[in-house]
Amino acid sequence: METINSWKATLVSLLPLWLISFAVMAEGFPRPPISPALAVAAVILAIAVSIVLLWKWPLSFPILLYYLIPFILLYLFDEISTSYKTPFILLCVLILSIGIIGYQRSLFFWIGVLILVLVGIGTLAIASHASQNFWQVASDFGFGNCFPDYSGCPPLTGKETPWWVLFFSF
Repeated sequence: METINSWKATLVSLLPLWLISFAVMAEGFPRPPISPALAVAAVILAIAVSIVLLWKWPLSFPILLYYLIPFILLYLFDEISTSYKTPFILLCVLILSIGIIGYQRSLFFWIGVLILVLVGIGTLAIASHASQNFWQVASDFGFGNCFPDYSGCPPLTGKETPWWVLFFSF
């Protein structure tokens, strides 16, 4: 495989992160954009790509750990309507991708690891804040005793408060 500074190598190293993120989007209400079968295929492909990267190119342990962050996002966005969860996850993974690029472009290993840690923690903080904003909006609409999108409860369509307002408001 090409050197670590190659953009092709960088893009290939981002593939497992994105595949796992697509798999994570397969859970939720209303029907998610990713089917369960496609989610399983994405996880298997992410594992296969990771193995190839480990074999052909020295994929570091910090990056392998970083690939697991979408599972934490699944926990943070659990029970959130997919009309909000899907864009939240996509934006979080975009931010995480910037962390991988920063790691791979850094001149020193420990600076790269510091970039990964800071971007990872920052992403999780932003995700947590977006989740809290969602639940505040759900509470404002009276979903305290009724789970949004559950049978018998009106769904949150994403038009009540746009997802970008919840994600970017601090």
